[in-house]
Amino acid sequence: MATKGKYYNIEGTIRKGFQLSGDFETLDFSFIKLGQNGAVALAGSRSIKQLKRLTISNNKLTKESAIAIAESGNLPNLQFLKMYRNKIGDEGIKALAETENLPSLKSLRLAHNDIGPEGARFVAESDQLSDLTALALAENRLGDEGLKHLAASTKLSSLEILDLRKNGITDEGAIEFAKSPNFPNVEKIDLSDNKLTDAGKDALKGFLILNLFRKRIKETDDGMVCDLSNLGIGDLECGFIADFDGFSNLTQLYLELNKITEVGICKLAESKNMESISLLSLDRNKIGDKGIDCIVESEYFKNLTHLMVEYNDISDEGIKAIAESESMSNLLRLYIEGNPYTDEGFNALGESEFLQQLEYPEFVREEAIEEIEEEEEEFEDVEIEDVEEEEDLDDDEEDK
Repeated sequence: MATKGKYYNIEGTIRKGFQLSGDFETLDFSFIKLGQNGAVALAGSRSIKQLKRLTISNNKLTKESAIAIAESGNLPNLQFLKMYRNKIGDEGIKALAETENLPSLKSLRLAHNDIGPEGARFVAESDQLSDLTALALAENRLGDEGLKHLAASTKLSSLEILDLRKNGITDEGAIEFAKSPNFPNVEKIDLSDNKLTDAGKDALKGFLILNLFRKRIKETDDGMVCDLSNLGIGDLECGFIADFDGFSNLTQLYLELNKITEVGICKLAESKNMESISLLSLDRNKIGDKGIDCIVESEYFKNLTHLMVEYNDISDEGIKAIAESESMSNLLRLYIEGNPYTDEGFNALGESEFLQQLEYPEFVREEAIEEIEEEEEEFEDVEIEDVEEEEDLDDDEEDK
């Protein structure tokens, strides 16, 4: 139990804080010298029972303040707790991680609090923090050991945001965390100002990409659909798509409005993940003619029925490559608008021996022209015969 010190007029300080926030759910004491005694008195006040957001930063608070908050029975509705730039240490975060008195807590922000690997372990093993969606432990001293404790945790699967800036973390810790399957909902992880090289940074990028894939996958009766459009995806991400083991019977892949070049599309073309793909949307990327070559030469894109490659710097060369590819014989619809091809390339599609099923763009093929001409000839013959019969009838009427 934290020892309560004297703090005069805590109720007046609380009332003033509520007035500044405009409601009875938010208190920010970042610019008030609340101090250790004030924090303990605050935790004991019944006036904070409706409180949802509490900020006590830059107040030189130690573990006693954190313990007082953890032991308070007046914070059942607290969702957001921020105590930046204090000194609560490992013992302080232990109290917050183990208490049952903060059942609504969603966001815990304890940057710059002299928290080490042991403090990270308390968080990782906590049964009380399973609903956390945001955890900020920046500017502490977790190191690789602390990050590995977090990586091994099965208690923090609700996390969406993780801030670990400036913690002495190296590639070793980052790569270990990136391998963890325990954080499927993390959308943002900040390890800037650590000791990472490209290896560690790329591992974290891959971790976030794989989480993104999982969120963007939808199972349908016709197979798996993944929509990754307009996300700034480039060639690096295409490599992860190609290697992702979560794609089972992927039939539709949407990648329009991204930054993919021929390098990225060639990675996909070499992936067995693409073997069931019937719809591939690449509108408004930069794959060019070389990207088209990778698509039409791929053994895994032979089931394509719908191919969207509008605005991709594709010339006659790329269009002709599609027309001349037997692998594209299942195409039903091809979207090529916005590319710098000419009539020569466009006409090659209509003359292709392999694109006989193509419904769009529409072409009047030679066989169809011959059938139309034959029908017209037959129709003309019928009209002539009908006229002669009518004239014969008229003659018979006159004879009568």
